[in-house]
Amino acid sequence: MTEPERPDPLAALGERLERARRAQEGRRGGQGGEGSPAGASIGIGFRIGLELVVAVFVGFAIGWAIDRWFGIRPWGELVFLFLGIGAGMMNVFRVVKGMGMAVGYKNDGGTGTKPDAAKRNAIVNAEWDEDED
Repeated sequence: MTEPERPDPLAALGERLERARRAQEGRRGGQGGEGSPAGASIGIGFRIGLELVVAVFVGFAIGWAIDRWFGIRPWGELVFLFLGIGAGMMNVFRVVKGMGMAVGYKNDGGTGTKPDAAKRNAIVNAEWDEDED
């Protein structure tokens, strides 16, 4: 006697997963989900806001600690509060200036593009050769 042939359970699972993915993408179409331009903009906005607030808070905290340690209240708080504000603005400027470029790349001549692989490899090889001397 031969057993009736059963469908492949992995193939059925793959089909169900594919249907679920298509349904998920269809629902997420204009809602600004992960990977969409709206989602990326929200992420950048949160990053900019967080970097500014954290820099100000850290500057104030360092000033408060110096005031407590040296007893020079309120001068340490004031000085480091303004240093924190400056550092936060500098971080925001760096984030905005580097938008549209991959992490680790600098803007070459205002083009905002990454150097090609050959140029990048030549730079790395030149630095490697200098280190061997």
